[in-house]
Amino acid sequence: MNTLFLDIASNKASLALIKDGQTLIIRHLDHRISDADLIPLVEDVLKESAWTYKDLTHLACVTGPGGFTSLRVGVAFANTLASQLQIPMAGVHLSDLYAARVPSPGASRHPLPSAGEGTNVEDFLWLHSTKKHEIFIRGFGSLKNIAPEARCEKIEEIIPKIPEASLWTGELIDEHKQAIEPRGMKAIPLRSLEEALPSFLQALPYTHDLLVPWYGRMW
Repeated sequence: MNTLFLDIASNKASLALIKDGQTLIIRHLDHRISDADLIPLVEDVLKESAWTYKDLTHLACVTGPGGFTSLRVGVAFANTLASQLQIPMAGVHLSDLYAARVPSPGASRHPLPSAGEGTNVEDFLWLHSTKKHEIFIRGFGSLKNIAPEARCEKIEEIIPKIPEASLWTGELIDEHKQAIEPRGMKAIPLRSLEEALPSFLQALPYTHDLLVPWYGRMW
């Protein structure tokens, strides 16, 4: 598998090339990418690995959540490229990518935070800031009952429902981090993308269906 991974929608955007379970190159981006910038960036990454478009066999693209324009640009590019190359692709929800980066207790290189009684690292929340008073939330493990699927919630309404000392991962603005502090929530130290991407991408279901952006709420 020669896979192009594309994420230009999230706050910590990245491009990567994965070959047979190994990360060949990953490019982290600290700014929003326009449609005019995207093609040169992809071609630069391909060139650095001595690949061409024809070397790609699979494509994976983050479909949400993220900026409205960035999502449309990224998904449209992925759909067009996969169609032209006639290769299968997979859509990636950001919550699944973060979940893949959560280390198992025995494999973690960093001390994992202790959670509330009866909780382990498999029980955590994915949180993502979207508006000043709203966040996206999804629960994993025993916290799945809070939000079985990713959804948008008003932060003042969802925080009281979260058990104290719960573990969390995701992207929160400082104001939202301060809002969850009274619950004693603890951020999980994550595996790097370089480490997590190969096995994560290999396990995705690839098809020739068009990808659809996941906005998660009405604009």
